[in-house]
Amino acid sequence: MRRGAHPKDAAMTALKRVVRNTIEKRLLNGRGQPNFGLNFYVLNAKGEYAGVAMYESTYAVCTEHGAQTLKTDALFEGSATD
Repeated sequence: MRRGAHPKDAAMTALKRVVRNTIEKRLLNGRGQPNFGLNFYVLNAKGEYAGVAMYESTYAVCTEHGAQTLKTDALFEGSATD
């Protein structure tokens, strides 16, 4: 993670970069947002983790507390096709 950023912050920065560079009309929905999903699952050397997505989704993680399904931190609400 650049400059010691938390995995969530680093992944959100990457998602925002994708959004900024998605300019072709065929790749945008009616709201002007990307019409595709993109998820990042990020783990750093300290064991900190995050799941982030363009639109709401879930991911699985297994820690000392056992297996869990968690919601991603989404950049946009709804779905890509709304």
